[in-house]
Amino acid sequence: MLQTVQGTYKNGKIELAEIPQGITESPVFVTFLEIKPTTWPKIILEYQGVVESIKFESYRDELLPPKEVGF
Repeated sequence: MLQTVQGTYKNGKIELAEIPQGITESPVFVTFLEIKPTTWPKIILEYQGVVESIKFESYRDELLPPKEVGF
């Protein structure tokens, strides 16, 4: 019987969100999912703009971070 259990990879270890039922030992496959960045790239944050874009520049501190992929 196949089971899928969510987990997190951190510091070389995988922490499972739950204990799989009926399995005490088994070979596994681990797939690492792509995680989207949660901050704006450095080039965007350092952009100084041009004189004509003063209106935009006044909102720089209100920029929301890119959304992270949920699990």
